[in-house]
Amino acid sequence: MKKTIMMLGVLCFSVLVQSCTTITVTTTKSVPIERVVKVKGAEKHALYVKANNWMVDVFKNAKSVVQFADKESGTISGKYLLGTVFTANQYGPAVHAYASIRIQVKDGAARLVVTPEPFSYIEGNMYSLYSEQDANRDADALLVSFESAMKMEDNSDW
Repeated sequence: MKKTIMMLGVLCFSVLVQSCTTITVTTTKSVPIERVVKVKGAEKHALYVKANNWMVDVFKNAKSVVQFADKESGTISGKYLLGTVFTANQYGPAVHAYASIRIQVKDGAARLVVTPEPFSYIEGNMYSLYSEQDANRDADALLVSFESAMKMEDNSDW
């Protein structure tokens, strides 16, 4: 009998401790990151074409779209799907993380500004598929990809 009461007490204590865990909801901040790529001797028109082609190559998902392009000013803007934070389920629709992309070009230089939009996720939750660290990693990868695309030699002799 003592053993049963003791086991019941341990069980109640473990349930109490388990229910006291906290859920940490983290909301990311919208902090723009930018990279200026100097391309010696490159004309604004050529850099604009490279930037436009880079966006076509990188924006592979239908949810990533070019929203504004002005060749005269050398500006291209769009919205990029970084990742899926939560998939759709019986409790609600899917939640995605996006970033605003702005490219500006001029003779000899191109600038990319990536601004991840704020999103919320639950730390340590197996249903949170995307975190702030993932967003930062993907934004940095965009910057590196853009820089290499701008510095790539134009192979128009075919």
